[in-house]
Parts: sequence; structure tokens; C-alpha cells
Amino acid sequence: MSYTTEGRPWSLRARLLLLTSAVTITAWLVGGAAMFIIARHVSDTLFDQRLRDIAGALLTFADHEIDELQQSGADVVHIEGAQTLGVRYRYQIWSKRGELLLVSVKAPRTPFAPFDEPGFSTRLIDQIPMRVLVLKSGDGTKLLQVAEPLAARSFELSPELGLLGIPLLLSLTFLVGVSAWLVRHATRALGESARQVTQRSPDDLRPLEVAHAPRELTPIVAAVNSLFARIENALATERRFTSAAAHELRTPLAAIKIQAQVALRLTSGEERQRALERLLQSIDGAAHIVDQLLTISRIDGLIALRAGATRLQLDTIAAHVIDEMRPIATRRGQRIVEELQAADIDGLEFAVAVLLRNLIDNALRYGPLGGTVRVRTGTQDDFAFAAVEDEGPGIAPEQRARVFERFYRVPNSPSTEGCGIGLAIVKAAVEMHRAQIELGRSEMGGLQALVRFAAAAPRASAPADGADSASPVAAL
Repeated sequence: MSYTTEGRPWSLRARLLLLTSAVTITAWLVGGAAMFIIARHVSDTLFDQRLRDIAGALLTFADHEIDELQQSGADVVHIEGAQTLGVRYRYQIWSKRGELLLVSVKAPRTPFAPFDEPGFSTRLIDQIPMRVLVLKSGDGTKLLQVAEPLAARSFELSPELGLLGIPLLLSLTFLVGVSAWLVRHATRALGESARQVTQRSPDDLRPLEVAHAPRELTPIVAAVNSLFARIENALATERRFTSAAAHELRTPLAAIKIQAQVALRLTSGEERQRALERLLQSIDGAAHIVDQLLTISRIDGLIALRAGATRLQLDTIAAHVIDEMRPIATRRGQRIVEELQAADIDGLEFAVAVLLRNLIDNALRYGPLGGTVRVRTGTQDDFAFAAVEDEGPGIAPEQRARVFERFYRVPNSPSTEGCGIGLAIVKAAVEMHRAQIELGRSEMGGLQALVRFAAAAPRASAPADGADSASPVAAL
């Protein structure tokens, strides 16, 4: 399970194992050091206790020897150490007046430690580190000082430490092995997820199923499954779109072919001219369908660019679109009435223009010849709006939700033009801007399409002549 960071491969499992091993070894070393310190302290305590016991026994046995020596008139007696405590220990026995009464072989004639510091201490005697005990006799007439080399204590302790290291090494081996097993077990779900993804075919978008997934992996699995669902939905939409587009293009292409065949067979110049005009109309219809298909494809591609929205003047965009659509209205004897008030929004200019163009085009197509289409923009409360109204037949309330579906056309529609994709484009642009669209009955007798956008910061602008500045959407 290797991944790449900055071009260098690394293994999550190896890093986890390295980390756990490092923590385990560190804990083992700290624990071993603590055990050594505790064992050394216990050992020193035991040695000190043994030294105290030896000192007590020495005082008891030395009383009789000192009394005999004092009766014979001797001051200081040298006693062979091997016959008493051996070469391991050195001792001195002093009177309460500071007179040296008894001393072991190789012991100096000066005190090991000050008389006024009873108890244990560590001293350097003849350049040898020693543990010294200063102890008074029970009657207070004598003072014993006994010394033991520290090297002798370490020598006796080392075999025990060696035995102590064996279970520590065994425990370290066990802990590292358990850590490796736990890391492999914990990362098994990652390997299972990767295996499911790599072994699938490109069209297999079933959700990942990972048994006993850890909590940290659950968001990743959920995100991948969500991605699979979105891809599957996009592919299904693409298939439906392709199928519907092919079906919708088949009809105008067939009409073009028929019109071309008719024009070839006609001999009269006037009839051929009319046939060619109908052929041009069919070509225009096919071109319109292609434009609509390209537009909705581009709108779908722009949905991911919501973050690139900029400040737009809705009234200015509406004025430009109206200027583009006015020649079409003029050919049909129709009139476009503008009631544009200032309205600022955040969005993508192309998508907003496409939205308005399709609403106006829809109103012109379904409005009567010689009729009027009204376009209004403005603000109210916390939203900006754009409204397009016509004098056509409108849309029945039960059909208003379905007309936004791609390639859906209202049954018995009075217009034979279009392919049922114009309002789908409008809906896509509305969703892109997180706006709202409502279809209703217009005061003009036809359909009213009202789009509400989240308003941007207001800009200073005088209301258009003849507009009702007090209630810009009073008729909505």
C-alpha cells in the first residue's frame, strides 16, 4: 500500500509500524531504566542493611577483645582482616574521647568519616570509593566506622542484571511483533478498499463495501461512494441526453432531406423557391436544436465554476439580450417592452444571459403574432428578480414542474418549433446561481416566468422613467 508525496513513494503501513516500534522501544528503554534504578536502589538498601548488621555484630564481639587489650596496657591492636570480616571490609573502633581502639588490616589510622555524622555516607578512602557507616555502641562509649568498596557491590549485582535483561528482551520482541500484527490488521481495510477499486471495470460503479472499516476510513469510503454515485448519475444523464438528442435531431434532419428531395423534383421556379425557403426553415430549426444542445452542455460544464462568480448588473444584461432578440420579435410583428430597474447579483454573465435569452425566446415562440412580451428587472427585500411575461396560452399548473425536464414538451403545444430544452437550460442556470424560478399566470393573460436571485450590495441608480419605484414587483 504505497502512496506518493512530492514524487517519493512511501508506505502508510511501514510508517505506522516504524512509529509503533519506536514508541515501543522507547517505552521499553524507559521501563528498563526505571527497573534498573529501582533494582539498584533495592540492592543498595540490602547492602546497607547487611553492612549495619555486620557493624552491630562487630561491636558485640569487639567489646571483649578491647577490654582484654586495655587490661594488658595496649592502646591500638591490629587484627588480621581475614580472621574477622575478610578483605572486603575495613573498620575502625574509636573511644568517645577519639582514641583509636581497634583497627582492621589495611585500614588507615585516620577516621573514615567525621564522628559527628552518624549513619551512611559514600567516601573516597585511599582513592577507592567506599560506603561508610558510622555507628555508636549501645552504652555510647565506643564509635564504629566500617567501610565497604562500592566495586564489590557492583560485582555481585551484575549477574542479576544479566538475568533481568532476558525477560526485557523477550518482552521487546513480543511487543514489536504485536505492534506489527496490529498495524497490518488496522490497515487491512485500506488494502481491501484499494483492491476493490483496482479490480473493477470502468463501468462498475457499485458502492465500496468494506467490512469492519475503522472510523478514520469511513469518510473516505463514503466520499468515494458518493463520487461513484455522482459519476453513475452523470453517465446516466449523458446516455439519456445522447439518446434524446439523437431522437430530436432525427426529425429536423428528415425534414431537411424531404425538402431537398422536393426541391430537386420541382420544375417551376416559384415552387422551387418556396421549397428552398422551407428547406432553410428546417435548417434553421436544426441549427437551433444544435445550439440548444451545445448551450445546455456548456451550462452543465459551468456548474463547477460557481466560485468564479462576479458582480453583475442584471438590468444591463437584460437590456443587451433584448437588443439581440428584438429583430426576431420584429419579424413576427411582436413587441418587447422593457421595465428595467437596477439589480445587482453575483453570478456568471454567460449563464445569466442564456437564462434570459431562453425565457424571452420562449415567450416570443408561444406568444401570438403581433403580441407583446414584457421584461422586468429590479429588487425587493433581500433578492433581485427578473420577470418575463407574454400573452400566450400559458402553462397549466399541473405541467409547470415537468416543463423543466429535458426534451419534455407540453402536450398539444401550439408551437411546433423547439425541442423541449429551452426551459431545461433555464433551470440549469437557475440552479447554478442557487436562485429560484416560479411559473405563474401573467396579468397580460399568458405565462409569467419569475427568477429570484440573492441580491448583491445595492448600487445607486435612479429608477427608469415610468417605473413604479415604490413597488417594482407589485404585479408579481
